[in-house]
Amino acid sequence: MTHSMRFACCVLLAACGSAPLESSVPAPEGGEACADTLTAPGYPHALLRIGCGGELLAGRADWSREGTTVTLDFPGPTDGPVGADLVEAWPPLSDSPWLGHGVEDITVLSGGSVRVRFRAPRGEPAQLFADHRLSGVPLALHEGDARDAVDAGEAPLLTRHDASIEYAGSLGRSVRIVAFDKLYLVVFGGEGGAAEAADLGRAISEDWALWGAERARRAATVSWRTLGDQCDTSGTVASPDAARSRPAAADPTVSYPEEDLPALQIAERIVSATMRGDRRGNAARALTGFPSRVSVRPAGGPRVERAASDVAAVVGVQAGPGHPCSLYGEILRELAEWGPVDGADRPNVILIGETAVFEIGPAASSRVPGQVGRETGAQGLDARASGGQVTWRR
Repeated sequence: MTHSMRFACCVLLAACGSAPLESSVPAPEGGEACADTLTAPGYPHALLRIGCGGELLAGRADWSREGTTVTLDFPGPTDGPVGADLVEAWPPLSDSPWLGHGVEDITVLSGGSVRVRFRAPRGEPAQLFADHRLSGVPLALHEGDARDAVDAGEAPLLTRHDASIEYAGSLGRSVRIVAFDKLYLVVFGGEGGAAEAADLGRAISEDWALWGAERARRAATVSWRTLGDQCDTSGTVASPDAARSRPAAADPTVSYPEEDLPALQIAERIVSATMRGDRRGNAARALTGFPSRVSVRPAGGPRVERAASDVAAVVGVQAGPGHPCSLYGEILRELAEWGPVDGADRPNVILIGETAVFEIGPAASSRVPGQVGRETGAQGLDARASGGQVTWRR
């Protein structure tokens, strides 16, 4: 069966490096631990995976590439759909994580193999299939407070909820990082210089990663300038009618997704920056386009809709091991109502950092590197991050 699916968006390129880790985490294939990188093992159903050195590895599938065509093969039994069932489970090409990729056609071959032909790909197009959204197996992420599920003994349990992770560790449940797969960024309604924006973003990123919370997080591993330089912006999904800036509101706000603690922490740092009397404060006020104090605004719903009072917004998008231009396309779509934000010369977007999803397993008698849990006593592990590096401290 052949699907001829086309769409206009950006063509891809780029690869993100990993940040160093003092203690090791399990290797993607369950082999030797990654001593010098922050590569987490990733989701178990992923078609392909990223190795300790950033190399592409087989996951639930194996792969080969010839020119612009990537073929996924399933040489043995696999825990998930293959062939036509896999293709039917994939998101539409107008949705994530296909954004930023030109797919010419998709063909299902005998034995359940799938062939995907790209239009003029850059970089390694097969890296796209490390994204769990193409695994064909829905991600069973527990949204919100998961402590009742912990009490009920559910395992494995995927969550980002800080208190639930802390609670599970205190009960002796095994806890490990699965993937750093959510990127937070800030978009501003005003103008500002690229150097000042980079300086402000770096300061907020490092402070947030170090002091924002007690769970693993890190500074962004890719810059907005890098994405803008390397990902083609032709045919972007940003709305051409969206206003680049709006008249200053009587009560200017920085919005963030309601009940999203990391996003709130970043929004509060933007507000604090606008109150400073130094270069950083000048940059924050120029980027918001408002000369005085602003306040935070919680926004409900699955995505942050821009209110008339918003002079900046904190946004979270799916990140992780997939192709970086998928990330770029997703950012452009999420920020469409903020006007043209694509390109390296648009300093009104700064990338802050990434948070992880954790797997809570059954009760464990001892801790191993890569497992997280805070306890009273000397054996507890505390994950802190600074400047793009996460350190496990006893």
